[in-house]
Amino acid sequence: MCVAPIPGYDGPNNRIVGPVCTVLYLPKAHVDNLSFQENIPSESNLPKDKHWTELPAPGTVVLIQQQKGQICALIGDIIATRLKLRGILGVVADGRLRDIESCAIIRKDSGFQMWSRGFSAAAPSLEIKPWMFNVPLQVGDVCVYPEDIVCIDEGERAIVVIPKEKLQQVIAKLPTLKKASDAVLADIENGSPLLDSTRRHPDFYSNYK
Repeated sequence: MCVAPIPGYDGPNNRIVGPVCTVLYLPKAHVDNLSFQENIPSESNLPKDKHWTELPAPGTVVLIQQQKGQICALIGDIIATRLKLRGILGVVADGRLRDIESCAIIRKDSGFQMWSRGFSAAAPSLEIKPWMFNVPLQVGDVCVYPEDIVCIDEGERAIVVIPKEKLQQVIAKLPTLKKASDAVLADIENGSPLLDSTRRHPDFYSNYK
């Protein structure tokens, strides 16, 4: 995912890990004209008596998406504040955010994170509306499903999505990979050639087996 943390935050780098829930926004013109892409339902699954920010469970990460070519923001400080107070871990926007300064304050001194592809001053209500909750979203070459596990690392500027059905396989491999990686790094720091070190620690490439 080619997204980045919001600017203006100079606190500690944090990692968050949690199940993902998804929100799809559609252009208002499509909804008003009932003109839908083949893979998008013509009826919203959002409740009519509450905002979608009440739907994600505490401890989840919200992946929110708008269609390509739109210039408005998806969310700003109001939605971010509500999500944070409800115990949501963070927001990843496949699209734009707004209210950058106030969102940086919301982010300060907490584990709540906000990532996006870009920024806009335009409010979402001008151009888009929320349409679907907890549906698969295609983000670049990655298809993200509800309850997949998302790992977000500010220090590394990286987001990784683990399919929920492969989580136990990943957990099982991690100790072996970590041990081998630490051993190879120690060898390199002591002057060892890389190939010599990886021969001594063949588990370094065990994720390819």
